[in-house]
Amino acid sequence: MPSIRSVHQVLWVAYAVVAAAHIGSLLADAEMLKRVTQPMFAPLLMAVLLTAAPQRSRTTTLLMGGLLCAWGADTLGQLIPGAVQLLTVFGFLGALIFYSAALYPVWARTRDAMRIALAIPYAGVIIGLFVACADGAGTLLPAVAAYALALAAMAFLSAGGNGMTWSGGTLFLVSSSLLAMDWFLPGASIAFSTELVMLTYIVGHALLIGGMVRAMPTRRWTACAPGASLVVLES
Repeated sequence: MPSIRSVHQVLWVAYAVVAAAHIGSLLADAEMLKRVTQPMFAPLLMAVLLTAAPQRSRTTTLLMGGLLCAWGADTLGQLIPGAVQLLTVFGFLGALIFYSAALYPVWARTRDAMRIALAIPYAGVIIGLFVACADGAGTLLPAVAAYALALAAMAFLSAGGNGMTWSGGTLFLVSSSLLAMDWFLPGASIAFSTELVMLTYIVGHALLIGGMVRAMPTRRWTACAPGASLVVLES
């Protein structure tokens, strides 16, 4: 029987294969392959998380909640094409709130002046993008404003974890910014915008979850020192 660590590694490989297939489907305009692969991202990351976490904790529960919201946005948008913008905004708004709550304890333990200073450029990007896209958002403007705030908070807090969470949060910011320009900025023309949105989203999501797995004091395949457990992450 394969070890839990081997299963964990196989799941990462499966995620990479599905990601490559999805990007390939976008480039080749293979609609069926795109519809099949996109809903697989979040479940694979859920399995990655569960095979690593030694026990259920607040952090893993929050991350699972974020992944569930992301799965809803990825899946329901395909089932109800007429409401894709609404479902995407609210689905990922929920995911960002869950991720921010999971990241905050890590950020609070390791915060330093440089990471706190990141609030300035992140906020600048979000404010500038929101102002530029406000007219095109229409009735979605309040939801887009809430999403922008949650996105800035998550990107900022991700800098307090490790290099992987930092990179993941930043790529999330890039992905959502590209998508917002594509949807709400009249006249914006970005070559391969759909492919870039999905590539930064897929890699960013993987880095964020991978970074949170790395931040765990122990994982299921490591020996647990006396008194050590995942709840250390919550302090």
